[in-house]
Amino acid sequence: MTAGFACVGRRSWRGRDDIRAVGDSLAASEIAVGQMLVSPMSRARESAELLAAALAPDDVRVNERLVAKNSGHLGEKSGDLAAVEATRQGMPIHQLRSPGGDSSEDVQARYVRLLNDVCSGPHRTTVLVGHGGGIACLLLHLTGQSLGRYLEYVPESAGLTWIEVDEGRPRIQVMNARPTALTDHLQLTARAAR
Repeated sequence: MTAGFACVGRRSWRGRDDIRAVGDSLAASEIAVGQMLVSPMSRARESAELLAAALAPDDVRVNERLVAKNSGHLGEKSGDLAAVEATRQGMPIHQLRSPGGDSSEDVQARYVRLLNDVCSGPHRTTVLVGHGGGIACLLLHLTGQSLGRYLEYVPESAGLTWIEVDEGRPRIQVMNARPTALTDHLQLTARAAR
């Protein structure tokens, strides 16, 4: 689950509506949520509040590994500047770690460690409320794709990815579903599970 378009502060109106639609679709599917792990960033916490109202999870906790990428001193500047800096340093952009920041590889490692912890923990439905970049990095890992394909995997506002864990191995069931198409995806997933 991704946290929406507003970069700081509160979610956008569209983002709140998208999250409500996701929560309503999941609730209508009668999915029992055991735990919800949430990025400490304000948009994700707001998303989690909206989801928790619809899903009533047993446990909601902030997890630092879900925080969005910190671009360090490049954070307030255009993305093109990061590409220029990576080229200047002779490295792929996903390896660039500006002072005080993370690389995309760092973000991917955090999200993968968290998924591994969830997979090896008690068997229960877990909702991760993170950020598009982190979800994209996780999906690239799960699909065996390079970080060079990052932009192809960044979900839209409130995009939902459903991962089933079977014998400790994660399997993607739904990837980056838009809130408007979520009901169809959930029905197909439920039919396939029968």
